Amino acid sequence: MAYQKLQAGTAIAVIPADNINIPNPSSERLRGRAATTTQAVITLTNTFTATNTTFQDGSVKVGDIIYYHGTTPEAMRITAIVSDTVLTVDNGAGGAVANNVAADWELFKDTNTACVLYIGVAGDLTVDMCNNGATILFTSALNGYHPIQVNRVRATGTAATNIVALW
Repeated sequence: MAYQKLQAGTAIAVIPADNINIPNPSSERLRGRAATTTQAVITLTNTFTATNTTFQDGSVKVGDIIYYHGTTPEAMRITAIVSDTVLTVDNGAGGAVANNVAADWELFKDTNTACVLYIGVAGDLTVDMCNNGATILFTSALNGYHPIQVNRVRATGTAATNIVALW
């Protein structure tokens, strides 16, 4: 009989996004804790500014993902490195990001290697599967573990909340 390992070694709270994969937490490059708007903020021109950082040291790349924990948590993709403290970002499809308040943030490489999900609050769940990228809607997904291998939880079509990705 086959043995299936269901114990996770790492996890991250998911921010659903239509155009950005769930980042693997083991690929975290930088993290910031912002107490004021002068420490980390995104302007309406999609410019991400964070003090006490070094974006131009070679570890940050265009295409990396930022998880921004503002009033409305948001996933965004880096489109340009402007200076040591300034990045240009978008929603993964060239669109605007909504946050403009100081918030904690984490920066990751885009290296999702397929995760399984835990849903804290039941609801519809729309995901991109890992092998073929097919977008699948799970209607009325119950809370609990879902042993499906996904790369992305989409914001559109997802009503489930408190989603955790596990590897």
